[in-house]
Amino acid sequence: MRNNRSRWMFPALLLLSSALYVGLAGSPALVDDDIDAAHALVAREMLQRHDYVVMYQDGIRYLIRPPVHFWMVAASYAALGETAFATRLPVALSMVALVLLTFAFGRRFFGERAGWYAALAVATSFGMFIFTRTVIPEAIYALEFTAIFYLFLRSWTGSLDPRIGYASAAAICGLAVLTRGVIGVLFPAGTLVGFLAATRGWRRWRELRPVSSLAIFLAVAVPWHVLAERRAPGFWWAYFVNEHVLRALGTRLPHDYSAVPLWLWWLEHFAWLFPWSVFVPVVLRVLPRPRTWGRDMDADAQARLLLSLWAAVILVFFSIESGSRMEYYSFGAWPALALLLGVGIARAEDRDDRELRWLARALAVLGVVYAVAVAVFLRWTTSSAPAADITGDLRTHGAEFYQSSMARVLDLTPQALADLRLPLVVSAAALCMAFLLAWVVRERRQGVASASAMALGMVGLFLAANLSYRALEPSLSSRALAAQLNERLAPEDRIALYGDIRVAPGIAFYCRRRVLLYNASGSNLEYGSRYADAPKTFFTDPDFGALWRGPDRVLLVVPADRDAEVREKLPTGTVHVFASAGGKSVYVNRAD
Repeated sequence: MRNNRSRWMFPALLLLSSALYVGLAGSPALVDDDIDAAHALVAREMLQRHDYVVMYQDGIRYLIRPPVHFWMVAASYAALGETAFATRLPVALSMVALVLLTFAFGRRFFGERAGWYAALAVATSFGMFIFTRTVIPEAIYALEFTAIFYLFLRSWTGSLDPRIGYASAAAICGLAVLTRGVIGVLFPAGTLVGFLAATRGWRRWRELRPVSSLAIFLAVAVPWHVLAERRAPGFWWAYFVNEHVLRALGTRLPHDYSAVPLWLWWLEHFAWLFPWSVFVPVVLRVLPRPRTWGRDMDADAQARLLLSLWAAVILVFFSIESGSRMEYYSFGAWPALALLLGVGIARAEDRDDRELRWLARALAVLGVVYAVAVAVFLRWTTSSAPAADITGDLRTHGAEFYQSSMARVLDLTPQALADLRLPLVVSAAALCMAFLLAWVVRERRQGVASASAMALGMVGLFLAANLSYRALEPSLSSRALAAQLNERLAPEDRIALYGDIRVAPGIAFYCRRRVLLYNASGSNLEYGSRYADAPKTFFTDPDFGALWRGPDRVLLVVPADRDAEVREKLPTGTVHVFASAGGKSVYVNRAD
């Protein structure tokens, strides 16, 4: 039976994850914030300069991020061109690999059903999809963490040659440092130290080959850091002190970030792991109790212990570290939680636990309630015709408002939601029907079919989310505005943004122009602009006023909330509308 299932489970997971993550990677256009279009600028400039050590953004040294993700995006650009699809492809492929590795992990240590459920949880959890729409490396280092612990556990339990397993884990740990910084080694090391202590495995320390493993890790992780400091003196302070230490303490400059309140951060995990988070009660039963820890634990128990420690180290760290706590910072722990959910569901099925059926009923009720709520809402708004451009129905906030990754949700108004009728109908129909079907087959003790139905419901939700992204693209992205500019731009024209690069990095990306920053405060580029060879990018009122009155044609991109402020600053009679779209206007200093 195991072999028969393996024949269809692996290709089914490959098809599902590829369709969701690779198939939907092309839309929407790159979003105007500092983790999407702005990061895409870094990868493009890396490719243009052929400089894979010191990164640049808008012609200025960008010294606050590790390089692996940018290397991958640059390689994708070289192969496929500079598109939204190519930008998201590295993360999409990482998600496909993570789904398959999670299945292999769960199948080896807990059985095929546990692996199947865990892999479905990774592929179809709400947060996994939402936080892989932008240019952040969370999926990449989650894959690296999963590989590290999988290789370690196989070597530790004797199913893999330790020379191969530990050496490979050390190399991947080095890559994790180059992907996510110091936590790339801090989290795996903390987890493994806790595991050795809990299992009383210190006597086996020689098996880990600490000298050769450390040498391999350093050989991978260290060279880039040394080269970056040599090529950009001051990099170590900007990267290690300011970006790592001071950010954790909440004193990093510029202070362009926020910390999600701890209670909300924990509560949000039920959304990020939805719908699988509904089964948390059955997970508690498979967590190894402290009295069972020790050298006599079998491979199954050791694996469950390692997963528990892996998740705990990351969750506890960001619970304590309150200087900067974004919603997705715990992403590296989600594969461990998915595996524990998979084990919990499979073991509950083995016991024929009635709790599973009650949880399936609760999920079905939730699906019905959501469908009814959507129907009532759409009935209430039937008199409102959907807007051709949803931008006018959204709330507007200043750029500083969007320091939390989910802040844009607060832009939605009832009328904006009414404009998203098709996504609402698709999501309501998919979740209602899928969760009802999952409950029916769960009542018949068909666990694999029930979990598969849940996953298909989430596929419908993700398709609806993608439709929503497309509808919101005019407000999220500057691609449409850049298209207007490209029709009329002359080679000698200069483009400026009113505020930091995050105001409209899509202008720089889609116009393929370096932009100037007028009255930018709290910019990540400020430190890099201090180097002697950095081009002049930052302008204040006096020097921008001189530029505006000069002989060159200057275009200024202004968000709607700063429009009145800009008109007061610039000389009367010199502000002419050049283009507008998505809540942004472009002014030019000369009327043609």
